Amino acid sequence: MIFHPSACSFLLLLLHGGHLDATRAQSADSKRHLRHEDVDSPVPTSYSPTTERPSLPIPSYSPTQSSKVADLIAPSPPNCAPIGSRTSASPTGADDRRYDPPSIVTDAPMTPSNRPSSSEVPTDAPFGEDPTDVTFRRGDLRKDITRLGIKVSKGITVRVIANAGRFINLASGDKSSLPFHSSPDGAAVFPWTNGGYVYVSNSEVQDKRGGVYGVYMDDDGNVVDYKQLLSGTTRNCSGGATPWHTYVSCEEYGSGQCYQVDPDPASEHHLLPEKTVLGGKGGNYEAVACDNRDPSKPIFFLTEDAEFGALRRFTPKPGDLPGWNTLHAPGGNTDYLLFFADGYFTWTCDETAARKSQSLYYPNVEGIAFWENNLYFVSKRTFKMYKLDLDKMTYTSSLTNNGMVGDGEFKHQPDQIVRNHRSSENSTPWLYFTEDGGRTPGVYAIDTETGTKYSIFEAYGEKYFGDETTGLAFSPDGSKMYACFQDCGCDKSGDLDCGCLLELTRDDGMSFDGETMALKFHTLKDAVE
Repeated sequence: MIFHPSACSFLLLLLHGGHLDATRAQSADSKRHLRHEDVDSPVPTSYSPTTERPSLPIPSYSPTQSSKVADLIAPSPPNCAPIGSRTSASPTGADDRRYDPPSIVTDAPMTPSNRPSSSEVPTDAPFGEDPTDVTFRRGDLRKDITRLGIKVSKGITVRVIANAGRFINLASGDKSSLPFHSSPDGAAVFPWTNGGYVYVSNSEVQDKRGGVYGVYMDDDGNVVDYKQLLSGTTRNCSGGATPWHTYVSCEEYGSGQCYQVDPDPASEHHLLPEKTVLGGKGGNYEAVACDNRDPSKPIFFLTEDAEFGALRRFTPKPGDLPGWNTLHAPGGNTDYLLFFADGYFTWTCDETAARKSQSLYYPNVEGIAFWENNLYFVSKRTFKMYKLDLDKMTYTSSLTNNGMVGDGEFKHQPDQIVRNHRSSENSTPWLYFTEDGGRTPGVYAIDTETGTKYSIFEAYGEKYFGDETTGLAFSPDGSKMYACFQDCGCDKSGDLDCGCLLELTRDDGMSFDGETMALKFHTLKDAVE
C-alpha cells in the first residue's frame, strides 16, 4: 500500500486541531448577512406571485462550532475507502512519475512588473474591434454618476433597469405585471429562441418566498417582459448555467437544494422547474460551474457556503444525451474536493475528509467558474481565489484583496465569479467578481494571467455601507454588463424595496473583455513610469 506523505501531514494537522484563524476574515459589515435556517422547502411551483416578503433576521455567527460538526458530515458510502487507505492519493503521469509540485501563491502582493505601462498600446482587437475607436478604460473611476452614488470606469453608460418593489417599464410603454423581486442575487443571461435574451435572477428571500425571475429583453437590451420562473423556495443565492441554456438555482440554507429552470418560453420545460440531483440530501449551497470540454460528458461543480462544507463534483451517468434530464436522472456519481498540503488535490468519495479539508483550506466557498482546463473558486473567509488545474490535479491560490491597478479597492469578501463568454482565443482571460460588505461594494475584473485587478465600478455613500453587489452577467455580445445591489439603500435587508438592477454599457459597443484605452494613472501613488 502506498501512503501519500502529504496525507499524513493532513491527518496530523487534524489531530492537533488545526483550523484557520477565523478572526482575519470576519467582515466589519457582517451584521447584514442572512441567517442560515433549517427550513423545510417544498417542491416549487412554476408561478406564484409573492405579495409580501418577510424581514430577514440579523445572524449571530460563530466561526468554529466543533460540537455541531458531526451533524454536518454524512457517513461515507459503504464502498468508499477513507483517505489514507487508497493505493495513491496524488496524480501520476503516463510513466508513473509525479508532476512537479506547483508554486503556491498565498499572500504575494502584485509586483510592479505586472502593471501595464501607461504608454502600452493594445495589439489584438477581437470581434473586429478597431483600437482607434476604443473609449473604455477599466480602472479609471473618474466618471461619477452622482444620482446613483456610484463611480464607473471611463467609457461606460449606466441605466437603472429595475428597482425592487416597483413595476418595470417595458419597451411597449406598459408596465410589467409583477414588481421587481426583492434581494436579487445570482444571475445569468441566455439567448432567446425568438431573438433577444433573458436575464435570469435569483431572489434570496427566506421562508419559502424566494425564487427565480426572468427579465426578457430584445436584441437592443430593451425590456419586453418580466415574470417569475420558480417559486416556493428559500434563499435562492447563486447558481449557474448549463450547456443547454437552462439555469440551476441553489438554496443557501441548511437543507437547501438546487433546481433547474428553463427560461425559454418555447421550451417544453418552461415554467416546469425540477429539483436536481446535485444537492443530494441538502446543504448550504452557493454556485454551480460546468466543465463542458467534452460536450457529450459535462461535469458539474457545486460549492457550499459553510465552514465545514464540501465542494462537490457531479459526473452524470454515461451514455445519456446531455440535456434537461442529465441533472435529474439517477446513476450519476458525486465526489468531493480534498486538498493536500503540497499543492495537489484529489476527488474523493470520503465526504468526511472533504469537509475537514474545506474547513482547513477554503472555508465558506462562494462563487465558482470554469475556463479551459481550470476551475476557479473563492473563499470569503480567506479572501482568496483558488485555481485548480483539472488535468494536472494541482492548485494555487492568490489573495483577492490586493494588487489593484488604478482607482478603487477590493478589500472585502469576494462573492460571485463570472466569465464573460463573449471572448476570443486571443483576448485576455478575464474573470469578474462581486463584493460583499465594506463601504464601497463594486465589481472588479481580474486578469487571470497576471493577477492584476481593476475596478469596473464602485458605490460610495452611507446607503451602500455593508451592501453587496450581486447578479453579475453579460449580454450575449459581451458589451452590456448587468449587476445588482442587493439592498440598494433599503432600510432593512429583505424588505420589499431591497435591491436594484443596473445595466452598464461600453460606449464604444465593444465587449467588456475587449480592448481598452491605456490606463493613465492620475495619482502619484499609482503612477507607473
